[in-house]
Amino acid sequence: MRAEEIRTTLTEEAELLVEFGNREQDLQQAVLRRDWPAVDALVATMEEQSRRFVRLDEQRHELVAGAKANLGLRPDASFGELVDRLPESDRRELHRLFRSLQVLVLKVKSVTRGIDSYVHGSLRAAHDVLGEVFPDQKGTLYSWKGRRMHADGRAMVVDQHL
Repeated sequence: MRAEEIRTTLTEEAELLVEFGNREQDLQQAVLRRDWPAVDALVATMEEQSRRFVRLDEQRHELVAGAKANLGLRPDASFGELVDRLPESDRRELHRLFRSLQVLVLKVKSVTRGIDSYVHGSLRAAHDVLGEVFPDQKGTLYSWKGRRMHADGRAMVVDQHL
């Protein structure tokens, strides 16, 4: 049976997600410090970890599909249905590992959302400030006659009575 291989893969995925989560927290701190060289290095490391995780996840899906076929389950049967057909010792451990993996995924998603929210908020604030400081760069403008004209970076006369 492939229970041992599935257990090993789930364990490796969980360990990799813990590492990824730690790097993501480092990334969050680097973004807050605006340490862009550190951000670049962390992103490169995280991309490699992500590729490793995808390979492990694909391997796990193949193992689960093979185990389902061996037990005569439908290909769309849930992981829980598969595990419930295994001996009690394997069942408890695989359920625990799968729940652990789900919790780790939620933790990583939470940190990712926090970073995403901070970055989008910072970009929106910078865009708004630049729009106020350089209104001629905002996009569509209107001439003094009311015709639409596009911003082209030319100087604008705001008050002719200075």
